[in-house]
Amino acid sequence: IDTANSAATGKPKGPGHGCEMQPISPLTSDYNSLKSKVNSLEANGTTNIMEGVAWGMRVLSPGEPFAEGADPKKVGIEKIMVVLTDGSNVFGNAGNDLGSSYSSFGYLVDGRVGTESGGATATNELMNQRTLAACASAKAQGIRVYTIRLEEPNVKTGMMLKECASSESDFFDAPSRTQLDEVFSTIK
Repeated sequence: IDTANSAATGKPKGPGHGCEMQPISPLTSDYNSLKSKVNSLEANGTTNIMEGVAWGMRVLSPGEPFAEGADPKKVGIEKIMVVLTDGSNVFGNAGNDLGSSYSSFGYLVDGRVGTESGGATATNELMNQRTLAACASAKAQGIRVYTIRLEEPNVKTGMMLKECASSESDFFDAPSRTQLDEVFSTIK
């Protein structure tokens, strides 16, 4: 196993590098288990709102890799996704030969985000476009999307989240985490 530092990034390489993320919880009615999971969350990596929306759709769907979601055609089923972010989309641009750190899009030079080069402003805009496409897909599947911008002053992020929400009233701007209880009581 090669655990030496990468010549391109200067960071460790090898199996499992960058895989410190916590696993996604499938749908459950076990509130205490979910609360425990949320309380143990640790911030790590960069912000990729589109990836969160995409995985949210997978969890709410009745198909694999998470099959706990009910068929949306079943009477009485309402699918709701809450997208909360405390940051703007960040690709992880870097001044190395790969153009970035590794992400779900690969490296910047791979071109999977829509460009093979460019700065943080350009990749943020491309990621915002992809986030809007993911939100449109969720809404087309009948998922009601609520969005919350928490302590994030970026105007473009706020505009993107407002458009991402199912309606303008489903977008919440919370400049302080002390407002979250009020936001969530409005959503229920």
